[in-house]
Amino acid sequence: MSLITSNSLFQTAASGLEVQKKRLEAAAQNIANSRVSSAPGSIGYQIKSVSSKGPDDINFLNVFESQLEGASNLQNEINSSSNLGPTSEIVETAKYRYEYEPNHPDADENGMVQYPDVDMVGEMAAMVSANRLYEANLSVIEAAKQIMKRSLEI
Repeated sequence: MSLITSNSLFQTAASGLEVQKKRLEAAAQNIANSRVSSAPGSIGYQIKSVSSKGPDDINFLNVFESQLEGASNLQNEINSSSNLGPTSEIVETAKYRYEYEPNHPDADENGMVQYPDVDMVGEMAAMVSANRLYEANLSVIEAAKQIMKRSLEI
């Protein structure tokens, strides 16, 4: 395993860790704010989700070709391999549900209170999934470390 291959492997796994961390944070924020009401006419808490996508195909092909050709410029190869993992962004969605609570301070003239429409079961499932994928990325890093350690013992 060359230094570059292991470096890009760590970068890819770290990108995966970052995406799963964002998914956990978004789910935690959604659950924490599920009962936060908003005043009539105001924008309340917006449900957060994480949108992720794979690496750019052109960047992947450039790194792949440089690996095949045995690129001699180490720094260029490290720089070009820095974006091999997934990228993500947090997306906010204004989705609300209404409950009849006429004595609530945020109730409208009909006694309805606006709450974010958080799907608790979906958020819990997202947290479990993100946790498992986070663990899988950690396993990749640990396996790469073990391979590098064993190769130094030879």
